[in-house]
Amino acid sequence: MKRKLSFLFLSAITLPFFMVSCSDDKESQEVEPATDLVVDNSSVTLLQGDEITVGITSGNGDYYVKPFDESVATATVNGNKVTIKAKENSHLEENNRIETTVLVVDGRKKVARIQVQVAKLWDLTADSPEDGFDLFIGEKRLVKILTGNGDYEISIPDGADKYLEVGELSGQVFPVTAKFETGAEPVEITVTDKKGKMIVIPVVVNIVDLTLKSNEALFSEPDAEAQYITIEKGNGGYSFTYQVGDGEPTTEATIVEATEKENLITLKPKARGEVKVIVTDQKGSEKEIAVTVNPYEIKLEDNATSMTINGFEVSEEVAIARGNGGYQLAALTDDNKKYLKSAEIDENGRLKVEAAWLGTTTLTITDAAGKSLELPVTVMPMAALLEADRCFKIDIKKFLETNQSLDNMQQLTFEMVFYPTYSRALQSFIGLEGVFLLRCESAGDTDLRFEIATKIHKDPNNLSGDRYNDPRFRSQQKMGNDRQGNGKWYHLTIVFDGTQSSTKEAYKMYINGVREELTPASSDYADVRPDPYLVLSSVSGDNALMIGRSGNNRYRLGYCGVAQARMWKTARTEEQIKADMCKFYSREEAQANADLLGYWVPSNGVGDISVFPNYGSAGEGLDAVVYNNDESIKAVTFPNRYKKVECPHSY
Repeated sequence: MKRKLSFLFLSAITLPFFMVSCSDDKESQEVEPATDLVVDNSSVTLLQGDEITVGITSGNGDYYVKPFDESVATATVNGNKVTIKAKENSHLEENNRIETTVLVVDGRKKVARIQVQVAKLWDLTADSPEDGFDLFIGEKRLVKILTGNGDYEISIPDGADKYLEVGELSGQVFPVTAKFETGAEPVEITVTDKKGKMIVIPVVVNIVDLTLKSNEALFSEPDAEAQYITIEKGNGGYSFTYQVGDGEPTTEATIVEATEKENLITLKPKARGEVKVIVTDQKGSEKEIAVTVNPYEIKLEDNATSMTINGFEVSEEVAIARGNGGYQLAALTDDNKKYLKSAEIDENGRLKVEAAWLGTTTLTITDAAGKSLELPVTVMPMAALLEADRCFKIDIKKFLETNQSLDNMQQLTFEMVFYPTYSRALQSFIGLEGVFLLRCESAGDTDLRFEIATKIHKDPNNLSGDRYNDPRFRSQQKMGNDRQGNGKWYHLTIVFDGTQSSTKEAYKMYINGVREELTPASSDYADVRPDPYLVLSSVSGDNALMIGRSGNNRYRLGYCGVAQARMWKTARTEEQIKADMCKFYSREEAQANADLLGYWVPSNGVGDISVFPNYGSAGEGLDAVVYNNDESIKAVTFPNRYKKVECPHSY
């Protein structure tokens, strides 16, 4: 007696389907890409009067259907189900068949087409060969009914379920899975429909040699995604053992773990190393898979690929988030030591770096597996924010007591990289009150031009004689600043050259490396012989070289972020200025440059600082001492108040 497996099926024929998508021309905003519209049967066959349900497996909702010819078939949609019903008395063509198409459209205008063929009677056919097919144990094959008349019954001989498992019919397809070898005699699968049509499909289950699609696997690291290897042939009942080196195979999965489902081997890495995975089926056939799991790449927390330290007295640290343990830091090179005071990795795997100077260098981290990480470390320049409460005082008078040869300065250049945070009349940046000073004009508190304030004698051969009244030379450009909402970085240079024959060439200003046209405040000194030299000790006001203040006046403040300032005993040229306007000299470079008397870089990045050293060749006699801003100023400390620096450029 035969055991019968009965399934209800509305006949269909499977042909390739295609979809047409239309984009919405009116859609102007970015939206998620539309999902393709897919149905589980793109071609169906029906008897006159029968109906079939086609499922929508993928789409964008809001579905509707449109039959091309409702005299052949009608269609309705409910949720994700399309029901197609063949007309009872449709007019068939000479071959006793007729066909039409049903369009399925979604809310994103994606389209699927279903070909509908209608006949009075169909032959029962399937996609398997007439003489059947062979399987190996564990192999699954899908059998597709191509044409038929519905109400299918699928049966196998009594007791044949030892050899085969026949699954449930889904649409036009049912699965057949091999369970045990049949020998030479096949198991016959019988399919019948409601019109009495019948086909027989012979199936033989063979014993085979185990064959894998691949015999090796390489993983980039222990956390890599699983890999899969297909069992092309085998006999089911698979087990796995693992052999490391010349050791004995064991069931303990330490480097990789292997599992099998439906003839697909899954390899999941667990630790770095090399291992042979031995695959054995229930008939004793074996194959080996050579597996290599590479060590972790060294990675830092938050996937950092570099380290930035804001200021040269600042320390930073970062955790090593992943690696292979045993972390070591390569000995600091000479290049490292230019920019870093120290660097170490502690017992918790945290890299701690202490800065020494501005610039970029590279540290090398290694681990126990021989992996390495090259880590760029950049010590960033920071600008000290001089607000209403701080300025820098350089006691140049005291310095000149022991350096009298520098008092009468035939040539002098001041440079400053700064960012104005405010705007105010006579806002002062750097210089010597009553001698040579960079400040703003006094025409209100906004839209101010830069200005050189200096001293010019009417008789340059008599520096004790009469002077022009308050000589000033103004820029054409107006200063951008945060008060006006147009703040930006500046490199400002003012130059005095007493060797020139006219004030037109003796006084120069460069804004971001470009010479500025200057307008004298009075025509009296617009084109006269300049003083042959500047007497630095004749400074008035606070009686000092000041940064961020002038005139012993609490209202003539700097209101700016200072990145660096320089004092040269030469008249710098435009080419020289452009060449290094964004450069930060090393301490050694600055100290060795005899022309660079003063070089101040307040990029410490920390607070509680009383003195910003002079790195120029004049040495500590020109150190910048931090003072408050008041009628009578006094030495104080600088707070932790800095701004990141950008290289100035022309606007």
